[in-house]
Amino acid sequence: MTQQTWALYMGCVIPNRLPFMELAVRETLRQLEIPVREIDGFTCCPNPLTLPHIDHHAALAITARNLAVAEQQGLPILTPCNGCFEMLKGASIRLKGDKELSGQVNEILAKTGYEYKGKTEVKHFIQLLFEDIGPEAIANKVELPLTGLRVALHIGCHIVRPSHLLGVDNGQRPTLLYEMVEALGAKTIRYQDEMDCCGSGTRPVNRDLSLKITGNKLSYMKQAGADALVVICPACALQFDLLQRMALRHTDNQDPLPVFYYPELLCLALRTPPDRLGLDQHRVKVDSALAKVAPLQVA
Repeated sequence: MTQQTWALYMGCVIPNRLPFMELAVRETLRQLEIPVREIDGFTCCPNPLTLPHIDHHAALAITARNLAVAEQQGLPILTPCNGCFEMLKGASIRLKGDKELSGQVNEILAKTGYEYKGKTEVKHFIQLLFEDIGPEAIANKVELPLTGLRVALHIGCHIVRPSHLLGVDNGQRPTLLYEMVEALGAKTIRYQDEMDCCGSGTRPVNRDLSLKITGNKLSYMKQAGADALVVICPACALQFDLLQRMALRHTDNQDPLPVFYYPELLCLALRTPPDRLGLDQHRVKVDSALAKVAPLQVA
């Protein structure tokens, strides 16, 4: 559906900790005929919550090297990870707009044999689906509308903030993900404090506070009538899925809420069998949500 070939930048977290996310991304790429190329030489982005706050120039140099690797191949970068997107997109914009900073970073890069010239485009996977394909075209490809499924959405911080820099959506009330989920036939719902962080960024310094933030968000989603939660960020997925049972200990409502990565829902709507997506690898079972969609009912 799009002829542009992209350098696929999967990042660290998805292939190492969330392989079912990678399955969904690659199945989506195949079904929507989005050409990608695997590039040797990519490294960690690095994590936007660690090294940039310790050594800003070192973090920019690492990110710029990844940009330069794709630049040498003449390819734009496509990433399914919010954190990687913020680092790559943010660095590309900062380096283009600051010749002095670009010179300092390239001085570091020279030691590795690379130079970043500022030509690499970066897109998040959901951004590509929205801008290059579009909700209407996605809706036209749906074979199994997810009618009857009520979902809460958590877009994550690192794809929309700072919005003036990243330019993907409104940082205070984003609509992109809502349109993309509704294109699949599911009903999206709004809930209290939906733009609050998932709590992941707080976990390294205050685990209890992190889990309380997560638990509060889950409670608000369930109070609003959600059957499931949809995310587009691996860090948010880890927080809401892997750590959900611990987070719920901070709330009065102990009923688990299934968590889906958007490409998983998209693949289901394209009639991909659930067992091909590794849905059994989720920590929180998704059977209750699948049962809301008649042809996907489980025993």
